[in-house]
Parts: sequence; structure tokens; C-alpha cells
Amino acid sequence: MTASDSLIFQLGGSNRMGTLHGDASVTYEDALLSAWEIDLLLADEELHARGLASDTGWVGKPRIRQGQDEFTGSQLAFSLQTQRGRVVGAQTMYEEGFIAADVVKALEDSTLFIRNGVYTTCACVEDPSYSLRSKTMKMVNREWIYTGPIQLYLFNIPTPLWLPFGFLPAQDSRRSGPLPPTYGEDEFGFYLRDWGWYFAMNDYMDLQLQGGFWTRGSWETRTLYRYRKMYAFDGQLRLDYGRFRNGERGDPGFSVRRTSALRWNHNQTLGQRTSFNANVNLSSSSYLRAVSQDYDDRIRQDIQSSLKFSKRWSGQNLSIQADQRQQLATGQVSLTLPSLSFSQRAFQPLGRKNRRPGSGESIRDKLTVSYSSSVTNRFNFVPLPDEQLLARGDTLATQISWFDAALSAEDYRRATGKDVQYDFQATHRIPISAPFTVTRIPLLGAINLNFNPTISYTENWYLRTQRRSIDEEDSSLEVSQNPGFFALRQFTSSFSASTIFYGLFPVKAFGFEGIRHTVRPNIGMSFRPDFYEERWGYTRSYVDAGGNEVDYPIVSGVGRGRQQSLNFSLNNTFETKRAPTETPAAGGRAGGNNALKLFDANISSSYNFAADSLGMADISLSARTRVLGKVDIDLRSAFSPYNTGATGNRINEYAFSWTSPLGRMTSTSVTLRTSLRSRQGAGDRPLTTPRGGFLQSAGQLANAGSVMGAGATTFLQDTYATAGTDFSIPWSLSADFSYGVTKPGAATIRRAILNASFDVSLTPNWKMASRTGYDFEQKQMATTNISLARDFDCWQMAFNWVPFGRYQSWGFDLHVKSGHLKDLLRIRQPKSDVRDRFGSLF
Repeated sequence: MTASDSLIFQLGGSNRMGTLHGDASVTYEDALLSAWEIDLLLADEELHARGLASDTGWVGKPRIRQGQDEFTGSQLAFSLQTQRGRVVGAQTMYEEGFIAADVVKALEDSTLFIRNGVYTTCACVEDPSYSLRSKTMKMVNREWIYTGPIQLYLFNIPTPLWLPFGFLPAQDSRRSGPLPPTYGEDEFGFYLRDWGWYFAMNDYMDLQLQGGFWTRGSWETRTLYRYRKMYAFDGQLRLDYGRFRNGERGDPGFSVRRTSALRWNHNQTLGQRTSFNANVNLSSSSYLRAVSQDYDDRIRQDIQSSLKFSKRWSGQNLSIQADQRQQLATGQVSLTLPSLSFSQRAFQPLGRKNRRPGSGESIRDKLTVSYSSSVTNRFNFVPLPDEQLLARGDTLATQISWFDAALSAEDYRRATGKDVQYDFQATHRIPISAPFTVTRIPLLGAINLNFNPTISYTENWYLRTQRRSIDEEDSSLEVSQNPGFFALRQFTSSFSASTIFYGLFPVKAFGFEGIRHTVRPNIGMSFRPDFYEERWGYTRSYVDAGGNEVDYPIVSGVGRGRQQSLNFSLNNTFETKRAPTETPAAGGRAGGNNALKLFDANISSSYNFAADSLGMADISLSARTRVLGKVDIDLRSAFSPYNTGATGNRINEYAFSWTSPLGRMTSTSVTLRTSLRSRQGAGDRPLTTPRGGFLQSAGQLANAGSVMGAGATTFLQDTYATAGTDFSIPWSLSADFSYGVTKPGAATIRRAILNASFDVSLTPNWKMASRTGYDFEQKQMATTNISLARDFDCWQMAFNWVPFGRYQSWGFDLHVKSGHLKDLLRIRQPKSDVRDRFGSLF
């Protein structure tokens, strides 16, 4: 114990005590008590501390620190025997939260009993901008604060926001606890949803149970189970069920709809080279359209599921996968069960392993072979319209689901009118290449030419072939399936050559010297026979009603038309460098990497010598550059070498001329982009939180955790419901302009669109942002968003406005910045519900 003034002991009689005066302190085990005066009650083993009141405030206010707990107050008593204390006019801090109270009793297990308590996350605890106040509070294990009747105060003004009891988080950590509800109103009535409980089961898994109910009898339940083990597996399982009631019993439109959804995501590593992934979505369309709070679910047109197992060896890869995709509007389902793929890394089968160092490689050494194969078994369920099924007299066929049709060939035929239930196909691919380089050619000298001859063989296996014929009675086309194994064998060959060379223009201007021109020409030839020819045996023919003979393939994938093509491309890059300058101090020349790319320009096309007409493909031209290091310019054009007739179709007549050396322009587009911003932290405001708070696109999603820091529930929120706004960037601006012309035939289509977005800090605490666009051809404004944000000491406010268009709306959000209470103490208008912006979706 220490004291700067004096230490007085009274040892006679029953009141044995000592008093420390002036900046006194006492240390006992892990407790440290300091104050202006401390009384030592030796008989009772207690310490009493008090401060000294002065005209300027308290001097030497009592302060006690024991373990992680620290209190200050006007008076303090501490029992050395029981390790309990009592603080009058107490103040303490727990992580982001502050507690002030008339009286606080502290137990040895860190449990606090508080009378007339004030809880806030504002550092200005003497006069906080907001606080939650209750006559009785209890803090347990530094985790939860339980209260009696609790009321919200703004500064020292009471608000009508009052609750009969409350429990507040004292720590921002993962632990079991309640999840806060959301409220609002829709066509089912007034609702209270998302309330529930979060279970932190252990370090590897947790469970979240939530529910909701409506005043008109609807209800829902949601279960989310998550698991994760580092470097092994992770995933989550979600099961939702709801019962929704429309109208009142006896009304013409009364209905009760039950809907559900099951989703499972799983990722697992089975050793270093084996993995298993699952993404299963078994959701009903009624759930996605009317129940889910996820904006992506509301606009979803299909649902997909997949299971995948993959394994890698040294040079080989194997994957087995099952996929399912369902179109919600039509009920069509495509299922692949299974899909197997295998690939062998390229190798050189004839390469000499004992080749001497320094000896050249022959063509045999460079011969490269690879192999890949795939096996698919597809199921396509395209149900016939209900009217057609009812016209057949099969009323029960309308109730056949895709799952029933996948298990029963008879149900599949009744629902779709087709006989082939599953489509099996196996594909094998073997590409063979022998790349080589020529470094010298007689008469031309040293040169670097890269050649690559390639032959690719493909073989497809089928379990049935197709036959077509004309019905003699009604002249309709009849298609039949002949079971039996069939192999489709095809091949292609190609030969390509490429090189690279440079040129230098001795130009010096504007502080730059020399322009280097890099040229990368590429030319190649490819050949493929016409597999529709009769000698290959892949086609059959029938005579149609007009007496014409029509050829058709008996399996899918037969290459039609002979190809004997020459393709070429020319890529150009122009660069310069800054001229070196003399350094005055050393008399030397300043060097460094001062290269500057001026622009790229590329051109490509091809010609099919086997075509009887229109053999030349369009000429593609592209260029790209950056001006002043800030503006990107991208130009793309396509030119047709042929003229068009009166109807706009191409005719076999070249369009090249002195005024159009590249032919007839069919499309061109130019895009200019720029993005400017001031230096981060250039203003007086330090970096606070990640950029947010402004509308990026209609229907933007924000992931909001629960008030207790426990949930990972995704809520469909308004675009202003974000964590915070970055006030450290005074301003930023981005803009892009696109102009394009397309001439598919006789018509001409133009487009010109300007998009721009900006944000600016009006003051260190005010920020404004906007995003807009204009279509010059349609003479229409794009969706325009205007946002305004204000940063207070403990609060943050955001206002968003979409003044016109399909998503015309406004939003206001005011919430505390504390991670503990930002979702609980939030004022939001309108409410966070998709129907507020898009109308009823049920």
C-alpha cells in the first residue's frame, strides 16, 4: 500500500482501522485499488475508498481493477475475504460497451448487479448520444446483460421505444443466444419473423432455428445447420417450411399453400488429390417466389443441383458428376446421371529418355499425344401441355413429376409423348501434335518460325440410331429409334505457323524517343472431310412429300460440309520509352523502366477453299489504347468481304474497293472508360469502414449478421442497409461511353450509352454519391440513384433515392455503428421487404 500524504492507524478498541491520504493505492492478490482516500477496516477485512470533490470535479476518484474488470466511481467498498465489491456512481467498459450506474455490486465470479443502469456504446458516457436505461440490470460472465423494463434515450431525452425486459450482448463473439425478429406487413397480414435461437454447439458446428408468424394464420420455420473442420470439410444444410393462408375461410379466393425448400452445400478434401463437392437445391417454385427473402431467389428462372467427385493422379484426372436443372416456368428438367470424364496429360511416347545433353530433338522426340474421354447419361423431361394431355383422355398424366418419369419409362412416355427416356453417349478424343521450330532458312538467314502440325481423332459411342420416314397417309414425318451400339468416328487436321519480329521507328518527340513495333503473324490451315457423304455411312435419306431426297444423320454430331480453311491473324503492338535525362549532380543519365505502350492493333480472318461460294469469313479488327494513363479506348469492328442483295442477304460479290479496302462494315463499336479518385485519406477523415451505404444496382443484397454476432442469415435488405461508408476518400468519379453501329443486312442499328457514377465528401462527415446513365438512341435515362450519408460519433445515417424508372423508390436508414447493436437500434423506412419495392410477388 502507498499514499503520497499520510498513513494513519487506529489500533485500540474494536474499530481497528487505517486511513491512507492522498493518491492512495492498495494491492491485494490480483486486485488494485486506488483513490484519494482509502480506509482499511482491519476487523472486517474491507476497503472503503472515496474521492475528493473540488470546484473543477473529482480528484482521485476511486478505481479498482481485478482481472479484466475495472470500475470507477465516487465511492467504493471491497471485501478482501469474499472478493466482492460495491461501487457508487460506477462506470465501466466492456469491449465496445460502456455502463454507468448509481450502484453496482460485483461478485467474485464477475457477475454484476446494477441499479439505475445506463448502457451505451458511445465513448462520451457522461452525456451519450444514445443509451439504453433500466432500473435493474445484471451482467453474467461478461457476455450478457439482462435487464428489467428498458427504454431508449437519445441524449437525455426518453423515447417511446420501451420493452418490458431485455438482454444485450456485452461481447462481439460467437455464442449461443436469441436472434432478433423483424416486423412488417404484407398481403398475409402483420408479421414477426426471423426470431429464434442460435446454438454455438462447438468449435466445428452450429445450429440456427428461426420462425415467423402472421396475424392471418400463416407461419414458417427455418433451420440452418453449419459445420466446418479446417483443411478437411465444410458445408451447411438448410431446411425451410411454411404454411401460407390467403384470405378468409369461405372467401372465393381462399387458399392454403404449403411450401418447402431443402438446400445442402458441402465441400470436402479427401487427401491431397481427392475432393467431393455437393450443391443441392430442392426448392419449390412457390417458396422461391413468395417466401424466400433472397432477391436472387425471387427472380430466379431455374434451380440447379450438382454432386461432384474428383481425383488426380500423376498426369491423370478423373471426375464423376451428377447434375440436375429445372426450369420453374415450364417445369422442364434436365438430369445428367452420371457424367464421367477422364483426361491424360500430354506425353511424348517416342521421346528418347537417354538422349545426350546438347543433342537436338527430332520430330519423333517432339511427337505429343494426349487423351480425354467423357461418358454422359442424360434425362430430359419436357412435359406436354395440360390441354394436350387432357385431350388424350389421360387426366392423371398431368400429375406425373420429373422424379416419377425418371424412375418409370411408362410414366415418361405418358407425360412427354417420347419413347427414349435416357440418352447415353461416350466420347473419346486423341489429339496428336509435333511442334517444331525453324531457326534458319537459306537466303533469309536467321529466323524464328514455330510450326505445329496437329491431327485430332474423335470417336462417339451411341446405344441407338435414328430412322426417318414419311407417313403415306398424312405425309407427316415419322421418327423411330433403332437400339444397338453405333460408333461415330471423325477426324480433323491442321497446320499452323507463327513467328515474331520487331521494327524500330527513329522518332523523338515530346520527351520520348523511338517507337518499337512488335509484329506477331500467325497462319494456319485446317482440313475436315464432309462426313455427310454416303461413303462414311453416317447418314440416311428419305423422299419428302414434294419428291425431294433429304439426307439426315442417324446420330447427333455428324460434321456437315467439307472444310479446307486458311486462317490468319496479325497482332501488332506499338511501344515507346521516355528519353533519358542528364542528372545534374552526377552528370550521368537517369535510367529505369520507362517503357510506355501506345496501342495494340489486331486483324484476323479465314477462307474456306472447299466452299462453292462465300468462302471468306468476316474480317475482324480490334484496337486498344490508353490516353494519359487515365482513359481506356477500345475499338472493335467487323467487315464482310461480300456485298448484299436487295433483300439484305449476302451475295457472291466482293465488296472491296479503294474507299472500303476491308470490305463492307457490318459492325463497329468504340468504348471509352475512365476512373478518377483522390488519394485515400487525403481529407481530414481517417479510414473508418469499408465502402458501402450506396446503391450499386437494383435489388442489391446485403448480408446482415444477427444482433448477437451469431447468425449468417441472409436477409433481402434495402440498398442502404450496409455496414458503413468510407469517408476517407474525398471524391471519386468513373464514366464510360459506348457507341456502336451494326448492319446485319439492309437495316442499321445504332446505340450510344453514357454511364457515370461519382461520390464526394461534402464535409468530413457528409458524403454524397450518385449513379446514372443515358441512352442517346432511345432518349431514355437509365436507373438513377442518389445517395446521401452522414457520419455521427456513434450513429450513421443514409438516404437513398431512385427518382424515376421501374425501381422508383426511396429509403432512409439510421443505425448505431456498434457491431453489437447495429441491427437492433436501427430505424429503417420503408421496411426491408421485397414487396415494398416490387409489389406483390405471390
